[in-house]
Amino acid sequence: MELSEELQKALISNDLAVFGNILHNGWLYKQKLATKITNPIINDYYEKARKAGASGGKILGSGGGGFLLLYCEEENQARVREALSALREAAFNFELEGSKIIYTSD
Repeated sequence: MELSEELQKALISNDLAVFGNILHNGWLYKQKLATKITNPIINDYYEKARKAGASGGKILGSGGGGFLLLYCEEENQARVREALSALREAAFNFELEGSKIIYTSD
């Protein structure tokens, strides 16, 4: 089964611990595909998030205007937010049509 199918199955069954692990496995696989998938700054933020309790993450978007999506259990969220306090947090919802930004303010 491909990661996307496993991810869908985890979400449908509300198994968020598996969801986080699949995100992390996808992160590791993507790093093996190409050297320019990420960079040292993003890797540093990702490692900080993992050390603070995030179970996995994914880079979304591209060209310097993307996002670092992370999953962590509720009890770890404050620590992850603190570890990544230099970044701006953006709330999101799942959309059937794909990702889109409706409005953002600085």
